[in-house]
Amino acid sequence: MATYMIVCTFDPETNWDDISAVIPDEQIAAAELQKEGRLLSVRVSKSRDKVFLEVVADDLEDAENTVQRLPMAKWWDLEIYEIALPV
Repeated sequence: MATYMIVCTFDPETNWDDISAVIPDEQIAAAELQKEGRLLSVRVSKSRDKVFLEVVADDLEDAENTVQRLPMAKWWDLEIYEIALPV
């Protein structure tokens, strides 16, 4: 397993009312991924319209599949980086 930082950028055409409507489902899905040990952290930058996810996965494809389980993923462009944790 490896750790990935995933930078999720909202599509500029995103309707923010639609995002607000899925927040409860997003929280449930994120909690489930955290319970599975796949999602380590979630950070949001409202001023930059970005979400930063720290994900544990077998490989790049697995990391992307993990993110796709989140309801908001349909509005995100993803940049995925394998990272090394501090020792």
